[in-house]
Amino acid sequence: MWKYELGTVADLADNTPTKGKWKTRVLKAIHSYWSDQIDNLTPLYSTLFFLRQDKYVPGKILPLLSLEYTARESERLKTKVRLLTWTYMLQTKRQNFNQYDINPTCQMCGEENETAEHFVLKCSALHIVRQSIMVDIERQLEAITETSFNTLPVDEQLYILINSWPTLKTFLKTHLSTEFHEFEKHCGRLLYGLDRTRQLLLVTNASQRPPRTKHKKLKKGIILN
Repeated sequence: MWKYELGTVADLADNTPTKGKWKTRVLKAIHSYWSDQIDNLTPLYSTLFFLRQDKYVPGKILPLLSLEYTARESERLKTKVRLLTWTYMLQTKRQNFNQYDINPTCQMCGEENETAEHFVLKCSALHIVRQSIMVDIERQLEAITETSFNTLPVDEQLYILINSWPTLKTFLKTHLSTEFHEFEKHCGRLLYGLDRTRQLLLVTNASQRPPRTKHKKLKKGIILN
């Protein structure tokens, strides 16, 4: 009762509410407490970066997950959700959560560390996939916001591609609008295409690496090829 500011036992004894009113009061107090806690703590976690502008409301689904997707769009949504929740396994993530010495450099282009920003917007090995779909995304964003995608800072570009509603909600009446669905469809196509191409390139690169030399270890500790 102290934690959720529900008063004291003495207060309840003097003014006992009905069962229904007490239940409503408790639920409201608990939801209010944890909503504030989550909103205050979210900025402190780097893995929740793409959810920082979404105010937590108990029982409410994220707008991008509440749309009516086709079977194909739902399959493509998996990549976006993994990026949104920071569970997509990029090289920098492997380095942070691996006990072995992992090279964070992008395994496809070798130009810089493979972060979400590099994977989605910069990797030259994925340029062909990105170029064909970004035309639709840029046109759709400009139609909604009257702002050119290319004039935005890189971190804002990345945020829009992974979680667009915090930006688009200023210009759209509801997240159920056709414009939002179309924009999310294009973003899903992009991220899914990048993921599929990345997986294929990683498999191809792995198959082209020279096989590891096997060693035979003798009893005296001498190693022969």
